[in-house]
Amino acid sequence: MNKSLFPIAVAFLLCAATTRAQDHQPHETSPQNPSPHEASPDVFTDNFNIGFGFGQDYGGLGANLTVYPQKNIGLFVGGGYALAGFGYNAGIKLRALPNNGASKVRPFLEAMYGYNAAVAVTNNTQYNKLFYGPTIGAGLDIGRLVKNRGYLSLAILIPIRSPDVDNYINSLQTNYGVSFNNNLLPISFSIGYKVAID
Repeated sequence: MNKSLFPIAVAFLLCAATTRAQDHQPHETSPQNPSPHEASPDVFTDNFNIGFGFGQDYGGLGANLTVYPQKNIGLFVGGGYALAGFGYNAGIKLRALPNNGASKVRPFLEAMYGYNAAVAVTNNTQYNKLFYGPTIGAGLDIGRLVKNRGYLSLAILIPIRSPDVDNYINSLQTNYGVSFNNNLLPISFSIGYKVAID
């Protein structure tokens, strides 16, 4: 198993084990005393949310729309400013809902296609270029699911870049004398604030 995905897999297993352990304990249920397996009335599983943040799933610095046709499976699209131009990504998000969605921490996996590398040249914007390809990642949504309220979303992303990115950078260095102050990292990060609309 990929070492970067191991902590997420452990979190999923722990959530399942915790829920199973609680199944064997008797609880009295009443309108005043809801079962611990039932989400409280002000917590719901959002079907649609809008987010603002920074990362590939936001198209760079931009916005993200996510719809959940099934409570654990979301489809999203994001677009924004990506240093070298307008970036976009579209993909799928698989989330866990511990404690029927009442948990404040919800792990997820995601995969997307869109911009995954940006080459920006200061004072020579004609050389700016975005590259597109797949990206996979894992993260956490942090905060209660309450309608018309927000929560934090954090992710570590792994862009799967083609050799064209390195070839383009080498060409700029060799043929046009462009020097780069930093190299592309093998991972990237995403941080955003999402509001559950429905």
